[in-house]
Amino acid sequence: MNPFERLGLEKRLAISEAELREAFRAAGKSGHPDAGGSGDGFALLQDAFARLSSPSRRLRCWLEAKGLSGEERGAISPALVDLFGIVGAALQQADAVTQRREAALSALAKAMLEPAVQQAREALEAALDHVATALQAEEARFPDLEAGHGDPWLVARDLAFLEKWQAELKSRFAGLW
Repeated sequence: MNPFERLGLEKRLAISEAELREAFRAAGKSGHPDAGGSGDGFALLQDAFARLSSPSRRLRCWLEAKGLSGEERGAISPALVDLFGIVGAALQQADAVTQRREAALSALAKAMLEPAVQQAREALEAALDHVATALQAEEARFPDLEAGHGDPWLVARDLAFLEKWQAELKSRFAGLW
């Protein structure tokens, strides 16, 4: 059973977070072990929710459900190559500051690094904003993909990279606190 069916959702790409949560709650009312379901069954519901929560994974589930094969590995959009420069620079800046902070032996030395730490945070926030904008733009392509226009596998690859970059940026940002 695919994740859409498991949660009682129509096989479509444009699913709001609220709609997805409601479908999970509804399926969980009977699937949760406390409500007579099994632990394994509920784990499958959780997996379905996780897969559909991620735009790239949702697109892959949709492609599988439609029987549309394609290349999971390959080129990404040129715009993403440009964005990678911003993401890479922010990650390198954060890593350099983190290394300098870890090497600092005194509280004073660490305090003197605070302006550089703040600059790295700002660079990470700016990169996160760019990635969020790119994610929204890719998700906005879902209706066209459902109508049979465009390359869904290119969008899937782009989304996977964007989600990976977003996770890396968030992790580095958290590490600077």
